[in-house]
Amino acid sequence: MKKSNWIGLAIAVLVDVFLLWLWFFLGFNQVDSPLDLVIFIIWLVVIVAVIVGVNHLERQREKRLRTIYVSSTAIFNKERGLVSLGSAAAPSVMECILNDMEYGFDLKEMPKPEEFDCRYVVQTDEYKAAGGEGGEPTWKGTVVAIDRAAGNRKTPFSSRSELAAALA
Repeated sequence: MKKSNWIGLAIAVLVDVFLLWLWFFLGFNQVDSPLDLVIFIIWLVVIVAVIVGVNHLERQREKRLRTIYVSSTAIFNKERGLVSLGSAAAPSVMECILNDMEYGFDLKEMPKPEEFDCRYVVQTDEYKAAGGEGGEPTWKGTVVAIDRAAGNRKTPFSSRSELAAALA
């Protein structure tokens, strides 16, 4: 969730708590049944549960969007589409894609197997761009090497250099 969403949630919770205090301060709790307080608390719990659920689903969606498919000549990402590697190394191109991610809802279709021969699937769990010039980004995830004969092989990585080694 974005920072503005968290600020809006905090304001909504503070307003709800203020209204609950006002309810007791003005003596409305003596007019109605105590069931009103229980319903109010259940309503707050439901609101918080929905927000936590939506936040969890959004994190899962972002993780799926960070998945990058690698062939020997190109890479594919659902947000960016098919990108030719040219003379660049795959981790460099992947880093550019991850830096420019918008996590939008306009997704590209996976290319046909004739157009794109996927050799690796890079699943990024955590990515944070490099802080300064020459610095290395925080980059953690798993590389799945596609081997149709012997079965897929998973290799975890926790840095750009480990990712490059897993793709070699």
